[in-house]
Amino acid sequence: MKIGIEQIAAIEYIRELSQGDSLNCCPELTVNFHPDRMAANGVGLLDVLGQDNILKSQFETGTSNGGLSAHTGGNRWLWEQHAFGGAYDNCSPQQRPKYGALNYSKLPKGASPRFGSSFFRFKSDALERTTFCFPDSFFKPVDFATYDNVGRLFDLFATSRLDLLDRYVEAHIHGPVVLSRDIESLVLDPSFKGTRVQQQAERLPLKVEWHSGFEIDVKVIEDNPDYRGGNCVRLAKYLARDGLLTPKILGDAVNASVGDAYELKMLWHYVARFGAAH
Repeated sequence: MKIGIEQIAAIEYIRELSQGDSLNCCPELTVNFHPDRMAANGVGLLDVLGQDNILKSQFETGTSNGGLSAHTGGNRWLWEQHAFGGAYDNCSPQQRPKYGALNYSKLPKGASPRFGSSFFRFKSDALERTTFCFPDSFFKPVDFATYDNVGRLFDLFATSRLDLLDRYVEAHIHGPVVLSRDIESLVLDPSFKGTRVQQQAERLPLKVEWHSGFEIDVKVIEDNPDYRGGNCVRLAKYLARDGLLTPKILGDAVNASVGDAYELKMLWHYVARFGAAH
């Protein structure tokens, strides 16, 4: 697809910094997210995606499953200024990159589940307009690559001692992401079967698939209180059904504002880290 001068400048800036080899396989490009969340106007996120047919960045939506710093002078803005050589300094929010991860091992729940229980799987064409870094941009990485030399980042990935939720090669998709053109499928957690989320997903112009699911026993959280804090144990006990937590249970709590928003986010980290059902 044709992209603008800002996107070309950003990709070429990374290409100049890149060294290393290409991969000997074609990994998946994925974007993890929570499909049951509500957009700012109170409409379901998947309904908004269906209406717009485009995937928006944090700069456009003002929402994120990570940090909220996508504004002029904010940490996200400053990081993109540094990472892409100022290519996006004077552009509109719509022109900025969208974030995902490179699923080298084709993990069944997406490459970066810390950001959500479900994920979009991109068509392979998008890889040519995508840049990468390791680790996540939150850690202010110094290692970048374009797709033709991303293999070096996976060498770093293989020897990393980061927590499992932080071990992924971050991807930056430059140019617009049109659902019906750029995305192969939406892969959902099975806790959403028979729910509003499934109905919304089936109206999107792409294939709907299901992975094996996230589920965690509260006892696991009790046994790991230091992972994200002792308050998560109390909240987990309150929300659990039959001693278990699933993405749908947590999503219902978030949408109904049951519990502290930050603690709910940390509780999802427990589910994503320890609750990968087989």
